[in-house]
Amino acid sequence: MPAPVLEEDSVDLTPMIDVVFLLLIFFMVTMRIVQEETEILVPLPSKAESSEPPKIPPQNVRIEIDAFGQVTADGLPRDNPNARNMPELTSHLLQQGQFGAKSEVKIIINIKPNGEARHKYTMYVLNALTKANKELEKMGTPPEKLLTQILFE
Repeated sequence: MPAPVLEEDSVDLTPMIDVVFLLLIFFMVTMRIVQEETEILVPLPSKAESSEPPKIPPQNVRIEIDAFGQVTADGLPRDNPNARNMPELTSHLLQQGQFGAKSEVKIIINIKPNGEARHKYTMYVLNALTKANKELEKMGTPPEKLLTQILFE
C-alpha cells in the first residue's frame, strides 16, 4: 500500500495583514502631532517694555448687607435699610465711577449679602448700581468704563 500523502496545513495571512494595515491607518489618522517644547518660541521682554509704568491694580468697592438690611459701602453705613432708592449708595457709586472713568483704574464692585438678609435688599443695591451707571452714561462715560464688573461673595 502506498504511503498516505499528508496535506500541509496552511494559514491564509491575507485577512490578518488587511486588519494590521487598517489598524495602522486608523492610528495614523487619529494621532495628534505634538510640538516639542524646544520648538515653542517665547518672546522675551525688551528693555523698552520694562520702562513702562506698572499697571494700576483695580479698586474694590466692598458693599455689605447685614441681616437687617443695613448697607455699608467701604466700611461706612449708607442709607436707611427701608430706602428703596438708596441715594447715599448711588452717590458713592457715582463718585467711584467718575474716578474710574477719569483714571485708568478699573472699579470692581464686591457685594456681600449676609446669609440671612432678604433678597430685596440686594435688589436695592443693584438698583442703586444701575442708577449710578445711567448717570455715568449721561455724563458721557464710555461703556467700557461703566461699573459692570460685579462680584458676589
